[in-house]
Amino acid sequence: MNSTLIEKHSKQLLQVMPNTSNCMSRLTRLDRQWTMATMTGKINCSRIAQTLIDFIIKTQENFSGLKQNLIEILIKENTHKVVQEISAAAQVVIDILKRNLFERTADVGFLATDDDLVRFLSNPERTHQDVSIIEDRLREYRDKYTVYNEIIILDTDGYVCAHLDPTNKITTSTDPLIAETLEAADYVETYRKSDLALNTGEVLIYSQAIKSPDTGGCLGVLCLIFDFAGEMNGIFEHLSELSKDTILIVLDERGYAIASSDTDSVPTNKRLSMNLDQDFQIININKTTYLSKTVKTKGYQGFFGLPWYGHVLKKLDTAFSHSSDNSFNAAAIRDKAHFSGRLTHVEDASENVLSDLELVVQNGEIMAAKKCIEPNLVEQMEGRALPHILNEIKKIGDQVQNVFQYSTDELLQLVTSSRLHDTQFLAQLAIDIMDRNLYERANDCRWWALTSDFKLILAKQTIDENDRDRMRKILGYINSLYTVYTNLFIYDRSGKILACSNPGEYNKEGRILNTGYVGQTIRITDSQLYCVSDFFKTDLYATDGKERYTYIYNASITSHEDSSHVLGGIGIVFDSEPEFEAMLTDVLPQDGQGRIIEGAEGMFVEPNGKLIASTNPDRNPGETINLDHDFTQLTEGESSVKLIEEDGSLYAIGCAHSSGYREYKRDGDYKNDVLCIVRVLI
Repeated sequence: MNSTLIEKHSKQLLQVMPNTSNCMSRLTRLDRQWTMATMTGKINCSRIAQTLIDFIIKTQENFSGLKQNLIEILIKENTHKVVQEISAAAQVVIDILKRNLFERTADVGFLATDDDLVRFLSNPERTHQDVSIIEDRLREYRDKYTVYNEIIILDTDGYVCAHLDPTNKITTSTDPLIAETLEAADYVETYRKSDLALNTGEVLIYSQAIKSPDTGGCLGVLCLIFDFAGEMNGIFEHLSELSKDTILIVLDERGYAIASSDTDSVPTNKRLSMNLDQDFQIININKTTYLSKTVKTKGYQGFFGLPWYGHVLKKLDTAFSHSSDNSFNAAAIRDKAHFSGRLTHVEDASENVLSDLELVVQNGEIMAAKKCIEPNLVEQMEGRALPHILNEIKKIGDQVQNVFQYSTDELLQLVTSSRLHDTQFLAQLAIDIMDRNLYERANDCRWWALTSDFKLILAKQTIDENDRDRMRKILGYINSLYTVYTNLFIYDRSGKILACSNPGEYNKEGRILNTGYVGQTIRITDSQLYCVSDFFKTDLYATDGKERYTYIYNASITSHEDSSHVLGGIGIVFDSEPEFEAMLTDVLPQDGQGRIIEGAEGMFVEPNGKLIASTNPDRNPGETINLDHDFTQLTEGESSVKLIEEDGSLYAIGCAHSSGYREYKRDGDYKNDVLCIVRVLI
C-alpha cells in the first residue's frame, strides 16, 4: 500500500474511521492531562525534581511520537483492509466475465464449421423449410448454451438467412463487422450498437466466417449475441453480499460504464475516473464520496478479449464502519499470527517507555520521601507535593498504555476477521469457477451429440474404416478447439468405442465400456439431458499407463428420423488434474512473483471426504481426507469459515458448497455435491 497516497488522504480517511478517530481523541485528551500534570510539577517541585520532570517531559514526547505512529498504522491497516476487499471484488467481476467469454470464442469457432450450417449456406435455392430446419438446429444450440440471446446467419452480402429471436425484425445488415469478419482469420469480438440487434442498445457479438470446406471461400457469417446483461446480473448477484454501499462496475477502455450493479447511482455510459497505477482513488459522484479501485483482467488461458476493466466504488462515509470480532483471542493472535509483528511493535515500544516512566516514578517517590525530612521547609513542601503529581502522571501513562493495547487488540481482531472473510470469499469464488466451467462441459457433450455425421454413421448397419476416420477427424477438430479434454470418443449402443479424437487413444477403439454412465446415457432420449460419471479412476484418463481420476460427460446420439431411437453416445474426458489445479491456484493468494504464498492451500472435495483436487502435492485425487463436521453439513450455496491453530500457527479455513450455474445443477437433472476448502496461514 502506497504510504504517500494514504498520507495525502489521511485527514479525510480519519474522519470516516470512527474507531481510529476515537482512539486519537482519547490519546489527545490524555496528552493534555499529562501536560497539565507536568506543568503542576514544574510549578510546585522544580527545586527538587527538575531533572525528573525533564525526563517525564521527554517521555511524554516519546509517547506523542508513538501516538502518531499508532494512528498512522490504524489508518493504513484499515485502508488496506477495505482496498484489498474492493480490489478482490473488482478482480472477480472482470475475471469471471473473461473466463465466460473465453468459452464463447471456442463456441463461435466450432459452430461456424458445423456441417449443417455449411450445407445450408452452400444451397443457393434455400426454401422456407430449409430455414425452419436450420433455425430448429440453432434453437437446439441455444437451448444448451443458454448464454446467447440471439444467433444469426448472414450471407456475404449481409442478407439474414436465418435467426432465432422473433422480436428482432432484421432482414439485412450493413454493420461493418460483417466485412471485418469475412476478412478475419479468426473470430471477431464486437461490443457496440448494431443493426443486428435493433433497439437493444450496445450488444456483445461473437462473429466468424462460415467457409466452404472444399474451396475455403466464405459462404457467410455466423453471429452469436451474448446475454451480456444477464451474465453481469448473475455476477453482481453472486457478489451482493459485499454490502449495500458497494457498486460493482465494468468499464470499457475509455472509462465508460458498460455494466453496473447500481444503475441509479452509476448508469451505463457514465464515464468514471480510473487510475490503474494507484492503490485507490477518492472520487465524488452526485455529491457522494467513494473509495474507488480499477483493475485489469488477468486473462484466461491467454485470452484477454476487449480492453475492459473491473471497477468498484465503495461509499467512503460507511466504508470503515465495521466492528472488530471480539470473539477472537487477541493474545493468541499476538503470539501465533504471522502478521501480528507489524501491528504490535508500536505497543511494544510504548510498554518500554512506560517501564522507564514507572522506574522514574519509583525513584521520584524515594526522593520525595527523603526531601520530606530535610530541614529546608521549601524542599519539604515540594517533597510532600511530588508523590501526588507522580501518581497522576503514572495514572495517565497507564491509561495511555491501555489505549495502545486496546487499539492494537482491536486492530489484530480486525485484520484476523478480514483474513477469515477473504478466505471464505476465495472458497466461494473457486467453487463458482468450478460450476461455471463444468456447465460448459455439460453443454459441449449435448451439442456435439447432435452432429449430423455422427447420427448418419451410427445409423449404418456396418461402420467401415472410412466412417471411423470421418468421426476421428470431426472429434479431433473439436478437441483442437476445446483443449480442456484429453479425449472425445463415440460409442455404440453396446458401449463399444468406435472412434477417438486423440490418436494416442486409438488403441481404446473396439473396447466395450461396461460402466454405469454408458448404460444411463443409452437410455436418454431427450437432447437436453446428459449423464456424468462419478469422479472415478479410469484408464480413459491415464498417463504412462497410470489410471487417473476424472469426470466423463456423456450425451446420447439419436436417430435423425426418430429421436426416441438411441444409436450410441459421445463421451468427453475432462482433463481434471491441470484444470482443477488451475482453478484453485488462480484464487489462492500469491506473492509478487506469482507464487502461492506459504501456508496457502486449496482443494475440491466431496462431502464424504473423497478428494477431487488439491494444490498440495502431497495430496492425491481419490484419497480420503478428514473434514470438519460443520463443513460436511453445508448445503447448496452455503459457506463457512473457521480459525484453527496447528503446529503453533493460525490458519483461516474457508469452505463453500457448490450451487451450480444458470440451469446446471439447479434444474434437478444432475446433482453433484462438491466442497471447496481454502486454507490460508494468517
